[in-house]
Amino acid sequence: MDDNNRLASQILEKKTGGYGTDYKNFIAPQEITVTITLEEYRTLVANNATRQKDIDAATNDKFVREQQIKDVTAANDKLKGENYDLKTQIDELKAQIAKLTGKDCPKDA
Repeated sequence: MDDNNRLASQILEKKTGGYGTDYKNFIAPQEITVTITLEEYRTLVANNATRQKDIDAATNDKFVREQQIKDVTAANDKLKGENYDLKTQIDELKAQIAKLTGKDCPKDA
């Protein structure tokens, strides 16, 4: 019974990450483990490094695109304001022409 208590204590200690102990490489009795080859390990590491590189590239691309969207939106707002100002000036000029000539200007003019 003492062995069972010791094993249970080791397993519990590993699972709870006991203070001041390093059980990262400890295999508790009756714990399910997987063994991989060095080649499989290298492939996992390489895939993880590649994936992180792709994630970083996508994040940078997203940042650039968001900045472009902000710039285009600001330019669009500026052009809308200029368009409104120009339409107002055209309406004022039409009103002046109508006042001077006594005739209404055509809407397409």
